[in-house]
Amino acid sequence: MRVDEPWTIFQAKVEAEWIDYNGHMNDAAYATVFSRAVDVLMDRIHLDAAERRATKRTLFTLQTMLHYFREASLGQALSVSCHLLEHDEKRMRVWLEMRRRDDGERLAASEQLLLSIDQGQTPTRAAPWPAETRAALEALQKAQAGRAHPTEAGAGIALKRKS
Repeated sequence: MRVDEPWTIFQAKVEAEWIDYNGHMNDAAYATVFSRAVDVLMDRIHLDAAERRATKRTLFTLQTMLHYFREASLGQALSVSCHLLEHDEKRMRVWLEMRRRDDGERLAASEQLLLSIDQGQTPTRAAPWPAETRAALEALQKAQAGRAHPTEAGAGIALKRKS
């Protein structure tokens, strides 16, 4: 992966059950697509289903922010890319961006804060990344080191006010 290229991790088509009363993709469906993209991200950083069963390690979502830029319509082909913004020993912050596959138009984005969890402990608790996951995150961070963070990342929600 070149630094200037998005890391595409998920692709889908807008399904009929995702269409709302306004005739375009429902806001909850955007969250579903981003959630499925995180599932693929887990596979890519050595937290796939087999690893989760064997080690009882997983991710929990601590925070998510959705940004809606354009409407998505029935049958449109979508792709979701992932930009690892930062990580530490137990957390990672990612920027997921959804685009139309045919023309690359940006449709939505999701910024997420994800936490490494050990479900083998009672109670379940946060735990440092497994070694393979940490190595995968470090490799991804290095591969994306020259990418600028999206201007919306970390912005939160506020009303735009005139001075």
